Amino acid sequence: MLTDPVYIFLWRDLAIFLLLGALMGVLLGVLLIFRPQHLESFNRMANRWISTRHIGQWLDRSVSIEHWFYRHHRAVGAAIVLGAAYIFIYFGFQFDRAYTLLRWSHKLPLPAPQLSGLLNALVLAALTGGAVALIAGLFLWFRPSLLRGVEEQSNRWVSSRRATKVLDVPHGQVDIFVAQHAQKAGWLLLLGSIYLFFAMARLLV
Repeated sequence: MLTDPVYIFLWRDLAIFLLLGALMGVLLGVLLIFRPQHLESFNRMANRWISTRHIGQWLDRSVSIEHWFYRHHRAVGAAIVLGAAYIFIYFGFQFDRAYTLLRWSHKLPLPAPQLSGLLNALVLAALTGGAVALIAGLFLWFRPSLLRGVEEQSNRWVSSRRATKVLDVPHGQVDIFVAQHAQKAGWLLLLGSIYLFFAMARLLV
């Protein structure tokens, strides 16, 4: 049984939302049964197609900042090296493993061996990332030309326009089916909405 006021408040709001949805469903069900022609204008307004192709074209562009990095490679490389050094110093000397395990044990419902293994994996990942950042920072600081080959491979552009083009197509099969079986769909919607209405009303009482 829920006793937390936050959970009670959220469940009550959800019940009210579903109750209003049930009332709307009853209205639409009655219209589908007796006056389906009145829903045609509303259906045309609700199904107005808004293409996302312009947004996709704006997002599907590569932004190159390599020129800025190579122009200020010494400052960027020094900043990366300092960040990597901080990671090594923190996780190598200042990290309190026992205190972190104690805090995690109160927040994560996991056995102590699993928490310890998870913490070791995170520390190892941080140290590995610090080592990679240190090497990349040193190269960028002193010999940025050595990173051009890696940069060309990692910056290979893969356009998502072909994948999103399939999604940017309207599908009206459901509307056609409901229009062809308006009364049957109306009865199903009406009965389901009535059931949902009484279930939510009983929950709120």
